[in-house]
Amino acid sequence: MDARTGQCTSEKYSYSGSLAPMNEELSMHFRGPTSLKQLAVYYPDTGSHGKRSIPANVHAHRHAHQHVHHAKREHALVGRAVGDMVTATINGQVVSWVNQYAGPGGTPKTPAAQPAPVQTTLAKSVGPPAQPSTISTPASSAAPDTSNPSPQGGVSSGSSGSWVRQAYYNAEAGTSDGFMFLNHFGGTKGTPGTADGGPAFGASLSYASSDGKSAAASPQILANKMIEDDVEVIVMSNKTCDGGSCGYTRPGGVAYHGFGGDHKLFMMEFSMPATGKKGFNADMPGIWLLNAQIPLTSQYGTNPGCSCWTSGCGEFDLFEILDSGNFRCKSTLHMAPAGGSSDYFKRPDQNTIKAAVLFTGSQEIAHIQVLDDSQKFDPSLAADVIEAMTKNSGNGGMSSVFRLAS
Repeated sequence: MDARTGQCTSEKYSYSGSLAPMNEELSMHFRGPTSLKQLAVYYPDTGSHGKRSIPANVHAHRHAHQHVHHAKREHALVGRAVGDMVTATINGQVVSWVNQYAGPGGTPKTPAAQPAPVQTTLAKSVGPPAQPSTISTPASSAAPDTSNPSPQGGVSSGSSGSWVRQAYYNAEAGTSDGFMFLNHFGGTKGTPGTADGGPAFGASLSYASSDGKSAAASPQILANKMIEDDVEVIVMSNKTCDGGSCGYTRPGGVAYHGFGGDHKLFMMEFSMPATGKKGFNADMPGIWLLNAQIPLTSQYGTNPGCSCWTSGCGEFDLFEILDSGNFRCKSTLHMAPAGGSSDYFKRPDQNTIKAAVLFTGSQEIAHIQVLDDSQKFDPSLAADVIEAMTKNSGNGGMSSVFRLAS
């Protein structure tokens, strides 16, 4: 990344693994109006005690991204993968179909032929080596080990079958352990981060203020209040990218690890209040995951050549409203190949819901499951609890299943 010219150099990089590239480290993104009450990340219990550290990332960086959560959302309804093959589990049966849904006002097109499974090949940066971050983190800073091999067979890959909580946020209690709350105002008003490179790269990551609306001089805990319309808060681990452990990151930027591995679970409690506001990104809440290399470099830059998103490095829209005031939360996978359907989750505008996003590398599946209101975010979850998340046994059987064939 050359800040003088706004240009990037890159080379091809091939991802591997049963969930590739979604087994890479991921960042969580929340756009208002969203009220986040609880958030947790779990990993299979390996029998060791305490939290695990992240090993050095063997990849040299795959750059930023110009996607539907990128520059401007005027293009939010473009590229909804019409004609792509979709594989899902409905009433316990695995079925496939050609996506015909083009979104509101969209025009269906002739279905494309089903793509054969291929190895995902993406661009990576060959820029200068990253400089170790000098930003300090809390003493409890840690994140899960992503080096464990993926098992073959069942969902649980730990020695005990249970899953252990590695990070937890509770809005009402005002506590957070293992998370870092960030946004995109790096280098503004003297705050940590950088805006070098101008619009081509956009501002780097920064520490988010407690309301997420501006940058902060140091890490803050997200306040127990609604994230406002068109405000985006990014959640990553509180493990710094020291010694180039995240690969190539934005020089001068705030840089933390995401959450990687073939087996991982994101749990969240949230609501998406209807504000009735009009205008750009108004009343359009969204929750999604990105390959962490995207926000670590240039999520909102205008130069698509500095983006691994354009080559399919991974975005997973979990609960996304596609136009102002809508009450249908869509789920879409943006990678190669993409996936989605006309199905939706009802927007939780009145009360909170609890949801699980479970990646099971041994099954090559990503599950989105609305949970029963009684579900607890305990320090550990038993194997049968995890297994239930892979079935339509949650809140009224509301679930979405994406099969990521290798």
